[in-house]
Amino acid sequence: MRFEKVTHGVLRKLQSQGYNVLIAPSDCEDNENVTWKAITVPNVMDWLVALDCEGWTNIPFKEPNIWVIQDVLDNADEAYLYGSVFIEE
Repeated sequence: MRFEKVTHGVLRKLQSQGYNVLIAPSDCEDNENVTWKAITVPNVMDWLVALDCEGWTNIPFKEPNIWVIQDVLDNADEAYLYGSVFIEE
């Protein structure tokens, strides 16, 4: 187990291992110190809708930090990535 800086390479590696989402606690105040956890959900869109329906995204200041790995790879320049991801080996 280790922490790695979030990069496109790390995201591609996680994706090849079946992970499709990164999550982090909502109370992270410093983007540089965000610790992400990679998870796998069966259907990303269904999972996001379920979070919204359960009220997770409607509680002020309690919204979880969520990055959909494919969206980040497709749309985010590496210069805008931040934090570290917990890698289990």
